[in-house]
Amino acid sequence: MGIVTAGAGVAFGLALGLLGAFFATKREVLDRLAEWSFVIFGVLAVPAIVAVVGRFPDQAPLAWAVAAAGIVGAAGLGLGELAITLGFVDFHRAATALTVAFVCFLAWIAGVSLLALATGALPLGLGWLGVLAIGVGIIVVALMIRQPGVIQGERQPGRIQIAGVLASMVGVVAWMLWLALSL
Repeated sequence: MGIVTAGAGVAFGLALGLLGAFFATKREVLDRLAEWSFVIFGVLAVPAIVAVVGRFPDQAPLAWAVAAAGIVGAAGLGLGELAITLGFVDFHRAATALTVAFVCFLAWIAGVSLLALATGALPLGLGWLGVLAIGVGIIVVALMIRQPGVIQGERQPGRIQIAGVLASMVGVVAWMLWLALSL
């Protein structure tokens, strides 16, 4: 399962990098590639999320509750981006749902990280990295979405804000790759 988890982490990182490049250059092809990368992430992340539950047998109900958030997040991102890419829905109509899915995925990382810290079932450093990455991400995104229209997709955040979000997400990608090595 480590390879699948690593693939999900690489797809997530690639999607974020392509999305950042799209915002910087406005080249539509980069946006399309980012969307497909998110689709691949969704496909790979769901089984990885389920596999993590097995690391917490003594906390199975809580681990499954945390996994449910992750599954909703990963599947929501993958399916939402697929619907946009195939032209079934406009990005502006899906932006809020994609934001919720993204938050659910990040909640999974936070939950797994806290379980790792509480139980030692995964490396403690992994737990701390997850908490730090999510904490920084929350702060940066909270500052970004205070701008009217950004969360609805009506207005794009500025380049500096996008760079801040992408920088905080580097920790998420590193967390996923470390998780892959830990499974």
